[in-house]
Amino acid sequence: MSTSTEQRPPQVTLASTIIMVASVLVLFSVWERIATLGSLETQESIRQLLGEQPFDQLGLDLPAVTELLRITALVAAVGACATGILGWYVRKPDRSSRLALTIAAVPVFVAGFPVSGLAGSFVAAGAVMLWLVPAREWFATGRWTPPTPAEKTDAGRRTTPGAGDGAGHPGAGHPPTPPPAARPFGDAGPPPQQNPYGQPWTPPGQQVQQWQQGQLPPPLPPGYPPPPGWQPQPMAPPRPPALVTAFVITVVTAGGLFAISLMFLGVAASSLDVLMTELERQQPELAADFTAGEVRRALLGFGAGFLVWSTVALVLAGFSMARREWARRGLAVTAACSAVACGAAALAAPVVLLPAAAAVATVVCLHRGEVRRWFSLGTR
Repeated sequence: MSTSTEQRPPQVTLASTIIMVASVLVLFSVWERIATLGSLETQESIRQLLGEQPFDQLGLDLPAVTELLRITALVAAVGACATGILGWYVRKPDRSSRLALTIAAVPVFVAGFPVSGLAGSFVAAGAVMLWLVPAREWFATGRWTPPTPAEKTDAGRRTTPGAGDGAGHPGAGHPPTPPPAARPFGDAGPPPQQNPYGQPWTPPGQQVQQWQQGQLPPPLPPGYPPPPGWQPQPMAPPRPPALVTAFVITVVTAGGLFAISLMFLGVAASSLDVLMTELERQQPELAADFTAGEVRRALLGFGAGFLVWSTVALVLAGFSMARREWARRGLAVTAACSAVACGAAALAAPVVLLPAAAAVATVVCLHRGEVRRWFSLGTR
């Protein structure tokens, strides 16, 4: 008979993984849709759609449909950011995260269908899995009961109650014959190996490890008190998973920003002519408003700023893993400023919604209760 356990059900892990992966796919699909919304192929496809029934009866024109698709894509992107973040927090029995995830999955499914196709449907399917058994039991009580495994015989066949054979093999009503004893009954076997002081013998390597971890006093004969001032060293608590998550997010995003800043500096130093030629070919109106010197100064300014910002974030993330409270606060402020800056730039470049969501997730992880308690144990 199976007993209840506090471990996360495999169904919840699968649903969480599906939700996070599908949310990322929705974000990439939205980015691609908005980037190609003004292309000739997309505009021609919209014109053909408006010329077919029943869309020709709606009274919509090309600019209206284009703007409607843009708004729909932004709604799907915002919802996908929310479901991607909440998909991680439902790995703990947090009912509020499950409810918020279910609500956010609705606009992702509705708005994401014309933008990302089936990716939004996978987000909705993962949200539905969180309301089914055994996930429902785990979210309600924090425990769930795994299914009882089927019992099998030595030959791999399932046993049936009361079954037996004519050869006298036991069935369910006959207990199996115990194996023959290895030694006569009543013989306790050889005594355990003793050390010279009468204590149970422990391998030397394990003793040294236990002395270093403070689990055993120094090796003294029985009856001798430990040396003055000796105290067992407390075991350092492990880093909270939320802190590790914030560290990984910071390394990925800040590392990418560091690479982009180096690219800006490299282009400004050696490939400015190629950039101006490509800019004149793709954006002639924009190229006419800026000179080569202005573009160089802009690249140098953005590259230097991004380089300093990403370096500061990486240094703060490293010191945060070393349990420095000032580093945690600085990293939270840095991530919050990044989220605000990316949110302000989202109207001009929707692709920055992804780093904005990463910055918000970093701030949330750094302000969780277990993270603050971990830092309070060793404030320096």
